[in-house]
Amino acid sequence: MLSKRKRKERIPGNNLFAGNFFLWVFFLFLIFAVDVKAEGFYYPPDTDGELVVVIDPGHGGSNLGADYNGFLEKEMNLTVAEAMAEELREYEGITVYLTHEDLDTDIRIKDRAAFAKSVNADFLFCLHFNMSPGNILYGSEVWISAYGEENRQGYTFAGLQLNEMRKLGLSIRGIKTRLNEEGTADYYGILRFCEAEDIPAALIEHCHIDNDADVGFCDSKEDLIALGKADATAAAKFFRLSSKSLGVDYSDNTEAVEPTPGAGYAKMDTTDPDICMIEENYTDLANKKIGIQVTGCDYDSPMQYYSYSIDGGETFTPYLLWPDADMLAGTYADTFNLEIDIPEGVNPDIVVKGINQYDRYTLSNHLNGYPVFTGSDPDEVLPEIPEETEEVSGNAGSLHDTIKDSADGGFKAPVKEENEEDRTFVRFVEISLLAVFVIFTAVLFVGVLTANKKRHKKKRKRRKK
Repeated sequence: MLSKRKRKERIPGNNLFAGNFFLWVFFLFLIFAVDVKAEGFYYPPDTDGELVVVIDPGHGGSNLGADYNGFLEKEMNLTVAEAMAEELREYEGITVYLTHEDLDTDIRIKDRAAFAKSVNADFLFCLHFNMSPGNILYGSEVWISAYGEENRQGYTFAGLQLNEMRKLGLSIRGIKTRLNEEGTADYYGILRFCEAEDIPAALIEHCHIDNDADVGFCDSKEDLIALGKADATAAAKFFRLSSKSLGVDYSDNTEAVEPTPGAGYAKMDTTDPDICMIEENYTDLANKKIGIQVTGCDYDSPMQYYSYSIDGGETFTPYLLWPDADMLAGTYADTFNLEIDIPEGVNPDIVVKGINQYDRYTLSNHLNGYPVFTGSDPDEVLPEIPEETEEVSGNAGSLHDTIKDSADGGFKAPVKEENEEDRTFVRFVEISLLAVFVIFTAVLFVGVLTANKKRHKKKRKRRKK
């Protein structure tokens, strides 16, 4: 029988083993616990018992905002803000403030966030309208903070707001974030200052005043009031409010867009689409038509628009919505068919521009080497001989051939295949390290047991002697 002293000599080694083992188990638990916590859906509680929101009409005073073709943004923003406030005040249990209530007030962005803080606001809604270089973009988008709870709450509200814009008939450009050049804070001042004050905020760009696709949604006071009421409905659904006067009850609302699990629910994309390529389906010389298949992909954000050229990229069509694209769901058709009308007398050189949610684009390979389209009988049309015979015509062969023969630089190969491999490799290393840890722990455990048995045998031999 072992003495008390001998037993005590064994305890420190065993405790050290047990302590290290449970420490590693606890460490692994913490890693997985973070991911599990991030998956929970979040609705903002009204912790102080009073729901307060601030509506911020963008610009004002000497800051006119967008000024285009008879539209003046600061006036439009205030009209929408007043309509939103009036509608929201019809709901029970909410107090509504505006950062300013006239067109002549100059107010700094930082002071708008400070005002929201002074009234203990639960949310700030910043209202705007949009323009784009070349007047090419259209649709509605919402910018939110890239950080913490402001990101999560902003994402949930933005999904509701964009759903209301969709009901009005606007195309949806999505929920977005943007960082400053240093990558250390939100780019937009109102989001940056609100985040510093722990106030969730959303910057709403209702539509583009410089594109015909959107003008019909904002060119009258009635249209602006409709936008304001839609914003109010989104806010009411977000906070689950009810209104006897309006006859609505959103206390059981289930329309909120479920955020994708992770630390950030809307992440900035600073890269071009990974894939944009085309191949010929058919050529109809008699009717002056070419049918092509377009394939596009972006691993970081959805494809949103496409545009094509028949003169080798010198001129392009207006931006067209990418088929089946849903910026809220993050889905789109990876391949679609396109029929192009070729004008009389044109020798087409076709290239497609694929544009993602953040308006970055990638050009496809070229399809060329066609004869001049005259509308005559195809048998009477002699094909032109390409000047550079070494180039592979884009309309020959399959999509695989197009990719293989892209050494001329016309096709931009996918650049993120390596990133996918990198992520796979990192995951492999993580699993390998975990396996090594488990094996090491098992070996250590067996070693301790073996050592204990050897001690027992030695002690038995001593007793026999």
